[in-house]
Amino acid sequence: MTWWTERRIALPLTGWPLALLVAGFVLPGLFGHDPWKTEDAVGMGVVWQMVASGNWLTLGLAGEPFYEDGPLYYWVSGLLVKGLAWGLAPHDAARIASGAFVLLALWFVRLAARDLYGKVQGDLSMLALMGCVGLMWHAHQIAPENAMLAGLAAAYYGLAISHKKPLKAAIVFGCGTGAAFLAKGLMAALQPLAAALLVLPLSGVFRARNYAISVALGLVVLVPFVAVWPLAVAHYAPAYFDRWLAWQFASVTTAPGWDTTVYYLKIFVWAAWPVWPLGLWAAWEYRRYLRDPGFAVPFIGAIVAVALLLFGAHPSEMDALAVLVPLAIPAGATAVGLRRGAANALAWFAIMTFTLAAGFAWVMWLVALTGFPSQIEYNIVKLAPGYVFQFRWLPYLVASALTIGWFVLLLKSERSTMRSLTYWAAGATLGVGLVMTLWLDWIDFGKSYRQVATSLARQLPKGHGCIESRGLGESQRATFHYHAGIETRRAELYGATGCRWLLVQALIDAEPPRPGPTWVLVWEGHRPRDLERYRLYRRR
Repeated sequence: MTWWTERRIALPLTGWPLALLVAGFVLPGLFGHDPWKTEDAVGMGVVWQMVASGNWLTLGLAGEPFYEDGPLYYWVSGLLVKGLAWGLAPHDAARIASGAFVLLALWFVRLAARDLYGKVQGDLSMLALMGCVGLMWHAHQIAPENAMLAGLAAAYYGLAISHKKPLKAAIVFGCGTGAAFLAKGLMAALQPLAAALLVLPLSGVFRARNYAISVALGLVVLVPFVAVWPLAVAHYAPAYFDRWLAWQFASVTTAPGWDTTVYYLKIFVWAAWPVWPLGLWAAWEYRRYLRDPGFAVPFIGAIVAVALLLFGAHPSEMDALAVLVPLAIPAGATAVGLRRGAANALAWFAIMTFTLAAGFAWVMWLVALTGFPSQIEYNIVKLAPGYVFQFRWLPYLVASALTIGWFVLLLKSERSTMRSLTYWAAGATLGVGLVMTLWLDWIDFGKSYRQVATSLARQLPKGHGCIESRGLGESQRATFHYHAGIETRRAELYGATGCRWLLVQALIDAEPPRPGPTWVLVWEGHRPRDLERYRLYRRR
């Protein structure tokens, strides 16, 4: 009792409490559910195409070439799928790659902030990245952007230590930039490269011998990453290489448009919370120290990242994750120096947000499990018709442990300005954990394509031949291929085909145009709470 009343939890968390918090953030959500629309399904589709076809050189999706990403993430996921086939479903094994890359991103952000600001600030910067809503939302998906984050974080760590340890900095910077390139291509690699050219000249150490050595060696280390795979593809699959290279250059537009700017502003407001207000505050605090590496490394990197996004030809919420790394690095130093009123406001915002969200998750789960009150239970069931809630001990125990840990942290942590980022990271862990334990089966029932895909496959005889498709999205093509081995020839890409079968996707409340008198409807299906429906026709 004396411990409970007198001893406080020191902040920021260190040792095993910090390790448990990171594990609680990374692990829930990686296992136990099918690929979900959109990024998760597309990512699994590319991994599955690689594993099933045995082609590890070029990327494909449901029988068609895929040009949008690099191979690094899919190589790692594919190796995990093959290596863990004895004990894990392919999609669960593939997601382990996301967990590993997110851990690397957290670790390198921590190291970069420690070198620039100090030990405590480094721990807080890692917690700041964990607390970002965008990372919380996407960290558990089968997505190459998670590998991009790890590469960018390593590259910024290399920049942070370049004036002290040029050889180590060169290796880390070159490998990190190369990993970003192999994860997402040219635009991802340009961010740390541009920062390297701008940061240290601006910070007043351009003439330093260590920096010159670090930059030169870093570029040497980078060469194999940007040369070996593209040259191999150019030699063995020249047509693919030409299309992939064209996609890379086509992803950059000549000038940012107003629509793109507004789009990313809306994304940043929630995806980069809470690091963007801390970043703005840090920019104000460092306004007189423009030549200090503590300013130059993360802030010039953030400016470059935003500029590259605005010049992107294909605005994407996932690409916006690249800004989180340079914004998270100074967040720890900002949190330490926050005025008490601002720190308390951010901490209380986290307390109210995540406590209310956790209470809502628990109450709704109890309602769904017990059926009382019946009206609320009816509304829950209506969203997933046919699903029956069942009590399972393991998810319940994990959710209970996360909830108890949250309240112990709130009640026992010391009162300091460092509570704000600690609470955000712990709250993000609690939110992800409760959704991915109490509600995982319910969400998966509505978001999985497994039942639709297997139902469709049962309508197709053996040796059915090619299937033409109209309006079928990437997520659907990926999951139909993964769950049922169904590949289609898209009319949008190939034009009219001589296929005997036709698969059409349309909105559930819209009557799709009839394909013609030569086609007979043989099947129709959709997910329980989906607006999309699928119709299979057979040629007469």
